Amino acid sequence: MLEFEKVSKYYGKKAVLKNVSFSVKRGEIFGILGQSGAGKSTIGKLLLQMIKTTEGKILFEGKELKELSRREIQTVFQDPYSSLNPSLKIGQILEEPLLANGVKRKEERRKKVLETLKKVGLLESDAEKYPSELSGGQRQRVCIAGAIILSPKLIVCDEPIASLDLAIQEQILQLIYRINQEEGITFLFISHNLPAIYRIADRILLLYQGEVQEIQNTLDFFYHPNSEYGRQFLQNTKARENSLTKKAV
Repeated sequence: MLEFEKVSKYYGKKAVLKNVSFSVKRGEIFGILGQSGAGKSTIGKLLLQMIKTTEGKILFEGKELKELSRREIQTVFQDPYSSLNPSLKIGQILEEPLLANGVKRKEERRKKVLETLKKVGLLESDAEKYPSELSGGQRQRVCIAGAIILSPKLIVCDEPIASLDLAIQEQILQLIYRINQEEGITFLFISHNLPAIYRIADRILLLYQGEVQEIQNTLDFFYHPNSEYGRQFLQNTKARENSLTKKAV
């Protein structure tokens, strides 16, 4: 579904991605793991066409990104509050992408908004609230609603639980997993959070200083990392003790 072919990104002489190649299968949750500065978010920015590659090619269903409709790839960022217009009600925020994509009838937009709020575990009454009236977890649910409302094929989640407390993190992980299973949407889950990656990702790509260290099924990586850096990464973060518990999702 998604192919990165020898992709590099330079800012001047500094390489933030070096010869990165990987593929994402339709319907999977693909985790991108690495410490701060590893190049994780650069991959997300390239997919969202916020920046361009220096070298290499990115294909989505065999097409270059510039040939795609923007509705096919959506995103959920780390900070839900800054992602939402504070002057608009939640219903208005969620109607905007529908209006921009040709849904002109107010009744049809309203129906879609309420259906989507229900999918992400929010109430119809939340449509009449402003972002400031919601909790952090509720705001992130709104952001997820905004990402799925146009039925995209891929959602890029860039550290989507980093600003939330542990109990809410678990709820958001379960929501993402449920949407993946019920809607068939593919997810690119970018995180430095080992327990989160372990619990939700089907496969992972481990980055270090812009280079791919390994790509493995998630369980194989946590129990039998292939690379020396992978072994050090797990040991340094005490991943085995902290995250090898039964998946709740």
